Amino acid sequence: MGQPIDIRPVSSSKEMMQFIKFPWKIYRDDPNWAPPLLIDRKKFFNRKKNPFFKVNPTEFYLAYRDGEIVGRIAAILNKAHNQYHQDKTGFFGFLECVDDRQVAGALLDRARTWLKEQGCDKIMGPMNPSTNDECGFLLEGFDSPPFFMMPHTHRYYID
Repeated sequence: MGQPIDIRPVSSSKEMMQFIKFPWKIYRDDPNWAPPLLIDRKKFFNRKKNPFFKVNPTEFYLAYRDGEIVGRIAAILNKAHNQYHQDKTGFFGFLECVDDRQVAGALLDRARTWLKEQGCDKIMGPMNPSTNDECGFLLEGFDSPPFFMMPHTHRYYID
């Protein structure tokens, strides 16, 4: 078992910038990763500018090991989805982490806990943050550039 994982909610603009920039660490050696525009990501994750986050409670988390960020996740309560489907589904999204099942498990557990506290009885994802945006993980095509509105993830995410 590795070093303990510390999962903390994003609570400052500095931490949100670390959340936003974390994929650059994960994909820095991946020639097929097409990084998003940083200015676009900053606007997207701005709770005051993105209408989705204005009406849907979302908690962003960073995972730390030995003081270093090793992952991120968002726990998302999509009110429109639950109202339409008349259920209590919570979502996770923006999951990125180092190749370590302990980190991935800790992130998913934290999202699951927060969603349960919000009254959700099941969890689905990844949704980034909803079906109107990127959804899912890449299952094949790791050796080619991503398509528009499709996620690009590492092969180890499947495990």
